[in-house]
This record gives sequence, C-alpha cells and structure tokens, in this order.
Amino acid sequence: MSDLDQALPGQQTDDEDAQLDALLAAADAAVLGRLAEAVDIDAGRAAVFAPSVTAEEVPSSDEGDASGLEWMLPFGKDSLLQWLAISGPGYLPRQLDKSTSTIRTMTVVGRALLPHSMRTYWGLATDFLTASNDHLMRLKAGLAHHELTREAALAAHHAAHTGLGQFLATLHQAAQAPNDPQTSRVIERLISTGEMVLTLLEWARQSIEQLFSDTDRSLRCPTG
Repeated sequence: MSDLDQALPGQQTDDEDAQLDALLAAADAAVLGRLAEAVDIDAGRAAVFAPSVTAEEVPSSDEGDASGLEWMLPFGKDSLLQWLAISGPGYLPRQLDKSTSTIRTMTVVGRALLPHSMRTYWGLATDFLTASNDHLMRLKAGLAHHELTREAALAAHHAAHTGLGQFLATLHQAAQAPNDPQTSRVIERLISTGEMVLTLLEWARQSIEQLFSDTDRSLRCPTG
C-alpha cells in the first residue's frame, strides 16, 4: 500500500469533522437568529420595571424625544387632582410617602436632564431638596415609632417645608438665566412639581394638627 493510500482514511476523517463543525455552527446561528426574532429585550426590561412605575408618575408623552424622563414629573392642576384622594387628615402616612417619593423623582430628573451650565443652581437646589427629604423621613419615622411631641413633629414639618421653599426660590432664579428650550421646560416642570409638593405638605400639616388634637401638647404622638 502506497503512502497516498495510507493517508486517505485520515483525510476523510478530517473532512467529516470539518463538515460536522460547519453543520453545528450553521445550526447554532439559525437557533440564535430565531431567538433574536422571538425575544424582545426592550419589552422584557419594560415588564421588569413596570410594577415599580405608576401611571401618575409617568404620564404619557406625545413628544417621544430623548428627554422623556421629564414626564416622570407630575405637572399642573390636573395632576394635583389625582392627589386629592389623600388630602384628608386621615392620610398622613400616604401624604408623607407621596412627598418623599416625588422629591426623589425630582432629584433624579433634575440631575439627569439639567445641563452642566446649571450646575451652580442645581447643586444648591439639590442641597435644599435633600434636606427637605431628610426632615420628612425623620418626621415619618418619629411618628411611626411614637417618639415625637406635637412641637417636634411640627418643627420637622416646618423645616421640610422651608427647604422645599428654598429649592423653589433657587429654581426661580435659574429660570431667569438664558436657557435653551428643553432646559427651560425641565425647570418649569420641576417648579410646578415642587409647588404641588408644597400643597401636599400643607395637607400633611393639617393631618399632624388633627393627629395631636385630642392630646395634651406635651404628650408624644398618640398610638391609635
């Protein structure tokens, strides 16, 4: 048997292996292609995050531009009407929750959408917004654990209200600076939302007054 005859079986095996590899690669590519057609990654992400987003916090936008994050902010009197359901004195926990969640949303939107040219205004505004949120969180925790007197609760509320007012004053100053249309729109929405939260805090103050109305001024938060 010649050397050529001895080499032929090995060559056939190599050819068969190469053909098998090519066949498997083609099959893998076909499977991946079918999966790519069948799986909508964006839809999957939306399904994951949808439960954490309420329709109130993300109104529908007809503009469809890249700045859609600003639509996370409630805006105008129509949005405020959606909060009237928790305007009564018996809804203090929900009033505080809505205040803090909206403040957090304002912080995220402002940080994401306001340009670098606004860094001086936004840095100061964020300090006031963070302080306001901290006072509200302490107020909520103190009431929940029955650790606050009426005066302490009202003082924490006043500090939060003052911080939000200072935040709005800073944004009003920013609105007077030369801004592009998108920046002006974002500032306008932040101001409108902040004013809505001030209204919410007025309701919360009434709820605090009602909460302590049947107790002595020196007593701590009632437990009922």
